[in-house]
Amino acid sequence: MSESPASCRVTVVMTVRERHALTLSAIDSVLANTSQPFQFLYLDVQSPSQLRAELRARAEAGQFELHCFDEPMWPQVARRRIVGDVIGDFVMFLDNDVTVEPGWLDALVRCADETGAGIVAPLYLWSDGIRRPRIHMAGGLIIEHAESERRVLDESHYLMNADPEHEVLERRRCDFAEFHGMLIRRELLDDSRMFDPAISCVHEHIDTALVARELGFECWFEPAARLTYLAFAPYTLDDLPLLRSRWNLREAEASIAAFAQKWNVIDDARSFGGVRSFLEHHVSRVDPVRPSAQSLSELLEPMHPRELVHTRSELLDLAQQLGYSAADLISLSNACARAQMVMNAGYRPCGRPFLNHLIGTAGILLRYRLRIQVVAAGLLHALYTHCPPIDAGPQAAITQIEVLLGGRDSPVERLVHDYTLHESSAAAHRLDRLGELTTPAAEVLMIVAANEIEMHLSGEIRYSGRSDTLTPEMLNLIDAIAARLGVPGLAQTLRHAVSVATPAMTELQTQSSASYRISGRTPAPMDMLSDLPRLLKQLRRDKAFQG
Repeated sequence: MSESPASCRVTVVMTVRERHALTLSAIDSVLANTSQPFQFLYLDVQSPSQLRAELRARAEAGQFELHCFDEPMWPQVARRRIVGDVIGDFVMFLDNDVTVEPGWLDALVRCADETGAGIVAPLYLWSDGIRRPRIHMAGGLIIEHAESERRVLDESHYLMNADPEHEVLERRRCDFAEFHGMLIRRELLDDSRMFDPAISCVHEHIDTALVARELGFECWFEPAARLTYLAFAPYTLDDLPLLRSRWNLREAEASIAAFAQKWNVIDDARSFGGVRSFLEHHVSRVDPVRPSAQSLSELLEPMHPRELVHTRSELLDLAQQLGYSAADLISLSNACARAQMVMNAGYRPCGRPFLNHLIGTAGILLRYRLRIQVVAAGLLHALYTHCPPIDAGPQAAITQIEVLLGGRDSPVERLVHDYTLHESSAAAHRLDRLGELTTPAAEVLMIVAANEIEMHLSGEIRYSGRSDTLTPEMLNLIDAIAARLGVPGLAQTLRHAVSVATPAMTELQTQSSASYRISGRTPAPMDMLSDLPRLLKQLRRDKAFQG
């Protein structure tokens, strides 16, 4: 809790990193695990209305001082804005997606006092908040050398992904800290080079360390101070706009250029290959829609039935035309092979091969530029619901399907698992709390929508006579989610298909809603529905997982 200025040596400043959903848990962690007096400032930049209301209530209760900014603002700019409001000998900068362990701040201040450090880094762990954390960084390392009157400068995370319980960690000098959590001497912030506004979203922490070095101050690593960066906790729909803007590639390149000019660094892969790789993959592993496609007008438009694909060749050609990478194409090809193996001899209620439906569903997700893991999950969405029985029993079958999907809790397996159980959890999705829906849950419902669209556009609904279609409530939910993701055309396609649905003449209908398999020495139709969903429901897992 914020204390009176006279009793505080430290001001804790928490800023918004790339999402809002973890803010309150981060604040609670600081309040619960910090023993020494400190001033606490929270810098709120454009938070959702419900969160801002809660922040204001907590600020009025004296938990912290709230500084609200309604315009878009980089964390580095927000930090510079409040330098004049901080007190004490040190400022502790924290992101709003971390939790801290007891004694963390005492250990950092003690290290600074005993070493004279200008910056102190804690032991950074990372996790989803449920699984046991690994090391994110045990002190930053800068690797540099001179070349043609300039320098090559790269950075690395010491002991990244190591098990913290199996490492001997000691206090030592390091080259930089990160703004996940960084203790810095207050006097350093008066230098005009600190918090450079031109280095706004990439390498701000390296810039801070280099300025401190030029001012004669060292950076130290203190393992007794531990915090966990919740990198793998699910993101929400409310988080997406901030995530997308925070890692805007144009702004990131401008930051790299400013950093390179300020520190006379050669701008090539040796210096910035790592950070550019981060920029390329960080958002794409979370965002349901491929970042490179989010401004395309096709995402706003409904799909024409002639765009539906039916074969493996058509699916792979479409992915290639839409700019999916070679690695994505290989993933899709592998998914096709697995779907073919499990759905062998399987047919849909209208009489067409089951694989045809799965390929069509994946093609719709491709058409709206969903990330490749979602497309693969769409292609494999029926593996639990329609897999053939095996002699070893249902638990062995689940294990076998998990392997085919990439391993238990792999991104594709988790999406297929949650798709299998979506009907039992859909009632929990409320339109008035839509922003709290996790992006994996939104992806599952986009697979639901694509599955339904495929059955309409392919003629399955018309020629089978089946009536087990989506409820009006589910259609409304899909509309809202697709709009939030930026793919309203997908929901419009579904709405239109439902509105014009007309059954074929009765004599042409199969009058079946069940898929079936024809196999054996004496071929005969057998119901394909599996008992695995019932068992999966009994073994329901937690919802936190890495995208």
